[in-house]
Amino acid sequence: MERVDDLQFQGLRLLQDDALPCFTEDAVHLVHFLRLGSRDRAIDIGCGTGVIAVLGAAYTGAAFTGIDVQAPLVDLAARSAAMNGQDIRFETLDVREAPARFGHGSFTAAVLNPPYYPADAGAPRDARAVSRHADADLTGAMLRAAFLLLKNGGRLFLCYPCAGLAEILCRLQETRLTPKRMRLVAGSAEAAPYLALIEAKKDAKPGLLMEPILFLHEKT
Repeated sequence: MERVDDLQFQGLRLLQDDALPCFTEDAVHLVHFLRLGSRDRAIDIGCGTGVIAVLGAAYTGAAFTGIDVQAPLVDLAARSAAMNGQDIRFETLDVREAPARFGHGSFTAAVLNPPYYPADAGAPRDARAVSRHADADLTGAMLRAAFLLLKNGGRLFLCYPCAGLAEILCRLQETRLTPKRMRLVAGSAEAAPYLALIEAKKDAKPGLLMEPILFLHEKT
């Protein structure tokens, strides 16, 4: 069933469908981690229902484009932007085709909330599974597309589970996207961090700034 959710920021609303993937708080944490301005052109790779682009455009002033392979999600995202009076471009597009579609070096920033879990070849591939489970090379394809879409010195913002942190850091380096800033997210001071927010820069020199851990619940 389709519904309208209040994003609790500047009166923004987002269309979602219970039969399709819905956004999680990870996307909201990633938006708050962005360091963008009105001169930036950002692409949300695998945009889903468009929450990052919708919130990110309002939060930072940057111009956003969103792409996703699933047409029903792109339709929801486009209608949400229209409902909010936002000028955000959404397209149904395979990430592997994005560099040819938009041109190399077309964006100053890219945002990525990738599928976290390995694909199960025996599992049904419904809309939720496609959004949450990656095939063997999907994450790599997303990173390669981000590298090509970014101008020299452009930045990639992404979130990833801490359990896979070593892997994603290696993949970023292999793709010539150097991690430059990172913040871990934990439920509380007593809990281990579960999410990493990462800012990487295209063809940058090594040097990683670790920000203080974000605790979602303070001890009382």
